[in-house]
Amino acid sequence: MGCGNGCSKDDPPAKKPERKTQPKEPNEDDTTSYKKLLFGPAFSEQELYNSDPLILNSDEIQQKIKEWDTLAQGKSIEEGLLQYYNTEPKEFLKKVKEGPPAKYRWTAWKIALNTNKLFKEGIYQSLITEEKKRTAKCLTSIKADINRTYPERFKGEQRELKKPVIKSLENVLVAISIYSPDVGYCQGMNFVIAFMLFVSDMKEEEVFWTFIAFIKDMLKHDPLGICGGEGLYNNNFPKMEYMMSCFDSMFSKIIPEVKNHIDKISFPNILWVYKWVFVMFVLSFPFSYSIRFWDYILGHGLSGVLRLSLSIIMLIKEKLIGEDFSTINDIVNSFNEGKNLPSIEEIIETAEKIQIDSSMLPRNKVLPKPENEPSTSNIHMLNSRNGK
Repeated sequence: MGCGNGCSKDDPPAKKPERKTQPKEPNEDDTTSYKKLLFGPAFSEQELYNSDPLILNSDEIQQKIKEWDTLAQGKSIEEGLLQYYNTEPKEFLKKVKEGPPAKYRWTAWKIALNTNKLFKEGIYQSLITEEKKRTAKCLTSIKADINRTYPERFKGEQRELKKPVIKSLENVLVAISIYSPDVGYCQGMNFVIAFMLFVSDMKEEEVFWTFIAFIKDMLKHDPLGICGGEGLYNNNFPKMEYMMSCFDSMFSKIIPEVKNHIDKISFPNILWVYKWVFVMFVLSFPFSYSIRFWDYILGHGLSGVLRLSLSIIMLIKEKLIGEDFSTINDIVNSFNEGKNLPSIEEIIETAEKIQIDSSMLPRNKVLPKPENEPSTSNIHMLNSRNGK
């Protein structure tokens, strides 16, 4: 994603940014070996660069910061970037796909989602009063799930952070369920919102409106017209059904040799791609991958999720073809630890090169199933990080 920071020719060459694909496995007996739970820009810097000052101070990173400083035009970050987006939307979104510097990332995501067009002062606070929360229909389900959200992040000295994080997570999820009763709450949303809280520096109200913008299809720049997340979490998950129909069509045409093998051994979408799409990669991949994948998706549109999914499969196809159900399942589950994966940037670069056009899309969107007909989708399979 020259010596711009004043170094001399005698200085050692700056270390190039590296993204670790195989994080150190924690020692269960040593709680200090777990990554600290940081928030905001520090969260991105830790996950992407292991907070390495040599990388963060490298010419490449510093040059990117200077470029974004110029985009902000000396104004507040939000005001400057919003003005640039309104003036040069294609260039702005291209830069989002390439990955903003950590201090600009959350603002860039909000702008890509047109969050400001929905924001209304006071609405969020009115939705999280004790009375509203107490009477929320989804409160029981939310409380059951939030304590199982990224449990590995609350080990040892990090335990004291659990209560404020859980409280914020509950607030945002309850507010969403009340504000959008057609969406309500379903398992999986807790991971998405927690991830957004980490990236945003725990800005509850901004996370609420940004998620609302996502599910209201404010992500309007998708070249295939798939746009944002409207219908993704609604009853019977109509957008998910459509997305999976799109994926299967693209999979058959772009990587037929893998699709034929997957069909032969009856390896279902619910065990891999369904989970990736439903929570936009925040469950089955390290956060370093999720952060850059979100850059790409929010700069591209929701069809970017399908591009990334196809890219991953394309790059590991030799690991999949000829293997049995159990082996492929093990490979897929190892992604969470950063194993068996290409580099982040290789996945994104390959995703950009995949040739997709509207002829690969199903002719009609899959309609929601009747209330008395169960969906074929099993959301409760979204459990790779909650210890179930």
